[in-house]
Amino acid sequence: MGKGGSVGLGRTLVLTTTVWLVGLGAVGGGGAALSAEEVTLQDSTLRVSVSSSGLQAHGSSFDPALSANGRYVAFYSAASNLVAGDTNGVFDVFVRDRTNGVTRRVSVSSSGLQANRGSLDPSISADGRYVAFSSQSSRLVAGDTNGRTDVFVRDRMNHVTRRVSVSSNGSQVRKGSFVPSISADGRYVAFFSRASHLVAGDTNSADDVFVRDRKNHITRRVSVSSSGLQSNARSDDPSISAHGRYVAFTSLASNLVAGDTNGSYDVFVRDRKNHVSSQVSVSLSGLPADGFSSEPSVSSGGRYVAFTSFASNLVAEDTNGSYDVFVRDRVNGVTSLVSVSSDGLQANLKSGNPSISAHGRYVAFYSYASNLVAEDTNGTYDVFVRDGANGATSLASVSSAGLAADGLSGEPSISADGRSLAFTSEASNLVAGDTNSAYDVFVRDPWN
Repeated sequence: MGKGGSVGLGRTLVLTTTVWLVGLGAVGGGGAALSAEEVTLQDSTLRVSVSSSGLQAHGSSFDPALSANGRYVAFYSAASNLVAGDTNGVFDVFVRDRTNGVTRRVSVSSSGLQANRGSLDPSISADGRYVAFSSQSSRLVAGDTNGRTDVFVRDRMNHVTRRVSVSSNGSQVRKGSFVPSISADGRYVAFFSRASHLVAGDTNSADDVFVRDRKNHITRRVSVSSSGLQSNARSDDPSISAHGRYVAFTSLASNLVAGDTNGSYDVFVRDRKNHVSSQVSVSLSGLPADGFSSEPSVSSGGRYVAFTSFASNLVAEDTNGSYDVFVRDRVNGVTSLVSVSSDGLQANLKSGNPSISAHGRYVAFYSYASNLVAEDTNGTYDVFVRDGANGATSLASVSSAGLAADGLSGEPSISADGRSLAFTSEASNLVAGDTNSAYDVFVRDPWN
């Protein structure tokens, strides 16, 4: 559900917050619409980690990723009863088609051979055709002999699986690659890797963030400074914009931008077109965060970046001593606090794991706070959505009748259009007949 960290509880006050949505589109221009099929939305909460016949999973399911309009949901699961022939006894990646009610396994080889090791971390293209994921399996592509976790892309239309965590000449790597993020059209895949020979000159002995161009078969490192200097510490957790131009990521490095002296993890954005790296976990005055920042989620055009931070200096009067969710407007240079109530009350406990909609209006996140909405009395993590246009915060991890979850909820993924929300929950009261005592994946739409 997110990177760990100490949870502090400070005094509560009402903050004067900034509504971050002041314009739409990409940095320096208008945003491009994402093409996707229409999906019929109902005011409901549905469980999607089920078989095509509607059978509930007999193992836990996690980490949903939604296509642009919410029709397709990728997730990984320990269950062996979601599709026929699942006998490998490991985590697999699945896609649920919510329109046709069909669940398919995608962590398979081009010939349909199931993985022999676990598969995780799904990321899905705008139209749901391509799914990127990480896997330890050696059976998904020919010649996979490195014994490491690799990143793959499954073409669901052509039933083809390719490995993308390779060098530009196609060589496999000797260390693991993880946490892919795929562009809207499926052409670009960002991931991080411990490998030192994905690109020439990689001598920092640290995790780096890379982007694979699947059309031109080129792998580039993006966790570098504007002058091309490699980072002096690890970088990870990438989030790629719709057209692949911008990549947000987390890094402990102090040499990606000038003046980074906080000695902590920060959030950066790499502009791959202009070869510029910038720090986004900064205050209104441009000062670096005075605490750990991570979990970036970038909007379609790269203008807005949501992230989690323990810092207290990103906005005025942040005194709760806990992890909060922020949005940085890279055009106007404004950082706004997102994990607040509709009245601007700051969260009284930890918040994190943001997911931002295409144009940056909506940010979904999880929180342990009990004061973001009046009806939150369940005493556990819930999923919320903040509307940056009207400053409203809503509880989203609820049943169709609006009943709050009776168990932990997290891992939100909001659709590009902002209408649908997927999340993971251990709750048993979000849908009827939930008796598997496991984590399940749900979709709420419209979430409000």
